[in-house]
This record gives sequence, C-alpha cells and structure tokens, in this order.
Amino acid sequence: MYRCCDHFSPCNRSIYLAFERIQNKAQALEVRGRLIQDDRYPFARGANSHIYKGRIILPEGSECRVALKMIFSNHNGESNEARLKREAEIWAQLNHKNVVPFLGMAHGIGGPVLVSPLYELGHIGMFLSKRPEANRSDIVLGVAAGLEYLHAHEVVHGDLKLQNVLVDDSGTPFICDFGISKIINRHGFTTVGVGTLPYMAPELLIPFDLGVLKEQPSTTTATDVYSFGLLALEILTSEAPKRGPVRVFMSAKDIGPDLSPKRVDYGLHSVITDEIWSILESCWAFEPQCRPAISEVRVQLTLAFV
Repeated sequence: MYRCCDHFSPCNRSIYLAFERIQNKAQALEVRGRLIQDDRYPFARGANSHIYKGRIILPEGSECRVALKMIFSNHNGESNEARLKREAEIWAQLNHKNVVPFLGMAHGIGGPVLVSPLYELGHIGMFLSKRPEANRSDIVLGVAAGLEYLHAHEVVHGDLKLQNVLVDDSGTPFICDFGISKIINRHGFTTVGVGTLPYMAPELLIPFDLGVLKEQPSTTTATDVYSFGLLALEILTSEAPKRGPVRVFMSAKDIGPDLSPKRVDYGLHSVITDEIWSILESCWAFEPQCRPAISEVRVQLTLAFV
C-alpha cells in the first residue's frame, strides 16, 4: 500500500489553488482523514483516466474504501489541469441519490486525483452478471431519476453507458464519470467529447475534423436521452443494443433510422412489453427535437413497469 503525499507538490499546487473553493464545499480530505492509495496500478481504465483503489482513515480510526480517479492528457489538446478543474467543478455541485458523490480532491502517487466512494460490485453489467435476479426496472428508473436531476441542473452527461453507472450492494444505480459532461450555456464548461460510439445519437456520428460539418457536433439533453434509451434496453435484456452498423459517417444523408434497434430482435424478452418498447423507441427518435424529455420518459416508464 502507498500513502499519498501529505502536502501539495509545487508542480500541482496551481491545480489545488484552483480548487480551493471546491475543497471548502466538499471538505478537504486532508482535514477529514488520511488518504491511502492501496495499489500502484489501476483497477479500471477509461479513455482519459485511470481509477485506483484507496482508503480514507478517519481521525477516530475507522476507514472507508474510495476510488481515486487520475486524469491524463487526451487527443483534444485540453490540459490535465483544465480537464480536472472542469470535471470537479461540475461534479462538486451535484447531490442526488442516483449520482456518485464527489468527496473532494487529494494527491495520489502520480498526481492529483478526484475521490469518490468505491463501489465494489462495479458497473451495471458486472452487477447483473453476479445478480441476474435483481430488479432491473428499479435500476432503469434510478438511472432515469439521476439523469433527470442532471438535466434539471443544466448538466449534459455526454457519455451515458453501461460502464458509467455503478451499483451498490442494494442494487441502487449511481451515474458516474463527468469527464466530458458540460453545463448548458456556461462559458468554460463545454467539451469537445461526444460519447461512446455504440451509444451515440445519429447527429453525433459525422466527423467535424473531416470538413463535413461547419462546427463540432455537440452533446445535448436530447443525445443523453438517446443514450438512455439504449442503456435501458441493455439493462432490461442483458444484451448490447442491436442497432444498424454504427460507424463514423461522411454525410448526413448516409445516416438513417436503420441505426435504431428493431422490435423483432427482442421478441423473446417478456419484460419488454409493447408499451415499454414504445417508450424506449421514442428516446431514439432520429430527429433530436422529437425525443421526449427524460422527466417524461421516467414518468411513462414508472407507469409501464407496474
């Protein structure tokens, strides 16, 4: 096991100064207890981050397990400091029973880390493989409630997928990873990230860097709803969404409704009634303006699951 540094190193001090306000809101971990990073190597990896296991030793001697997220450079040219600052500022303002809590910042072996509770059972897919009898409709509704909260606070998640929803021992889902999230209409809180290909809405599938579009495609609440519909289908069936070929397209005319899952492919799943299918199908409507708000989707699913 490896103990984290007790003081900030000079090379990272500017990052921590930028987070003074956040640390005051979240209560700095150094004040509450001693942070220990248990492993030198990550137990999970994202596109632009590594996740390590750790512990907080509280003054009274008790301890709690935590996850330590270390961000590294990405191909978009955004600095580690800028990405860390943006993600932490978005995450620190969130407080909902279906959103992973932000505990604060600390200094790990390789640099600054974002600290959150450790969910030993992992993401939804891992949880359901161990507990296939779990109440899947409750999990879907929990994810919907978390996403509704984000949208009500003008936060677009931008990368909703199986791996970005963790589950605790009781089966409660928690949305995580705000690395490419953004706050609507707030300068400095936008991102060029557009999500993970199998869950991406059609309007995000044309590459800006090939000169096809005049501006970079942007995630919206509507693209989140599209991803939610596919994720809900995956949770209910334990099958990856059966879409048409999902790839990067050269032209808008090449993208069509064939990208959406087809009802005939899910006929054997009794849990997917025609009513539930219709609600999910509305989420992946081809035109963004035709997709319902997540608040409406949650209410409809609540009634359909009865």
